Amino acid sequence: MTALAFPRDPIAFFGASREAMHRSPAAELERLQLQALRDRFAQLRGHLPALDVLAEEAALHSVTALEDVAPLLLPHTVYKSYPASLLASNRFDRLTQWLQRLTTVDLSGIDASGCESVDAWLDLLDTATELRLAHSSGTSGTLSFLPHTHRQFDELFRIVGLDVLPPDDGPVDVIWPSYRYGRSGIARCGRAMAERFARTEDRFHPLHPGLMSADVMYLAGRLHNAALRGEPAVEVSPRLSGRHRELLEAQRPGKAMAAFAHDLAERLAGRRIVAMNTWNLLYSLARAGLEQGLENVFAGDSVVMPGGGAKNQAVPDDWQDTVRRFFGVPRLHHIYALSEVMALNDLCPAGRYHIDPWVVLYILDPDTGRPLPRTGTRTGRAAFFDLMAEVHWGGFASGDRVNASFLPCSCGRTTPHLAQRIDRYDTDHGGDDKITCAAAPDAHHEALAYLEATRA
Repeated sequence: MTALAFPRDPIAFFGASREAMHRSPAAELERLQLQALRDRFAQLRGHLPALDVLAEEAALHSVTALEDVAPLLLPHTVYKSYPASLLASNRFDRLTQWLQRLTTVDLSGIDASGCESVDAWLDLLDTATELRLAHSSGTSGTLSFLPHTHRQFDELFRIVGLDVLPPDDGPVDVIWPSYRYGRSGIARCGRAMAERFARTEDRFHPLHPGLMSADVMYLAGRLHNAALRGEPAVEVSPRLSGRHRELLEAQRPGKAMAAFAHDLAERLAGRRIVAMNTWNLLYSLARAGLEQGLENVFAGDSVVMPGGGAKNQAVPDDWQDTVRRFFGVPRLHHIYALSEVMALNDLCPAGRYHIDPWVVLYILDPDTGRPLPRTGTRTGRAAFFDLMAEVHWGGFASGDRVNASFLPCSCGRTTPHLAQRIDRYDTDHGGDDKITCAAAPDAHHEALAYLEATRA
């Protein structure tokens, strides 16, 4: 088995055991990661322009240690490094050319010149290529586009299924308190859960049946950025304005959270379910249910996975208890995830997020950007190399301030792990002020309201 077979099929490599994935001796895991990283570098070198530029600047011709790739850990800005005018002018042909520098997927046959919206461009790439771009929206007023693939999302949730699916590997009802469709990182997770866990539409239960539009998220980012600058208004393109009815209808058929909670209780009471979304949406759903007297609604072995984090946010003290009481589960399966990295790093009983073994963890000095020794306990800026990334460079430096340990955890796992509290650095230390996954639905709603108001 080659080194790259380990991150390509972790289920086979670790004998279909999530516990085994996190109990390899640390030295053995580091050896596997180094071999895979060395092979990935050699595989992509010369075929990925973005990597070639960085490697030339760093004079890196081969990988002999995990730390060698530290100068090649990409900041989030790389994924929105195209001229901002391309989105504003709908030049999706040129945006496709920019994207080609970040992926080995051949896009030469893609004619995006007829695309008149971000949603249309993403739909074209979904249909014509293996790419499944995950977009984000930021206060810079533009979108990042991460070149993931369908195989990556499917493989990730095949792994998660080891903990989620029943022993007979049958389907399970999935509760998704957000839009049915979308192409943000977390929305892509929803689609993967629908395919892997629910398998049929009648077992996937979204709050809204429509689309969380990338065009509306682009508008939301521009609105947020304008508000920070004290600007009174944002110009809405005629094409987006002309779609306002379609975009509003994508939201309006969805039930209010209270009605959604009531409907779930009527249809799924006592059944084993899986629910995943940002903490605030799960909390809103649970609170709406408890206000109607709905408590312990689902089977006790249901799986509820809050994600999205609460970085630098004030959260209600009782939010976890509220979610547990409504769903009827003894504990929540917390996950630490980033759109840029294909992993759902779960929280162990000792209260530590364990980094999945196909992800190499780095802790960077926030002032110099240099990697700190991967020993003992370290505090700094989290960075990662996602070995599951096959068609793009998997090195990514986040804006998250973490406390990490490379020592064995008291839970018995041997993988590197993070303290549960995770904050964000400000922009002076490599952070960013993007609209987070947790804030995205509200930002989308506010942008739709703005779109409606501009037509009044």
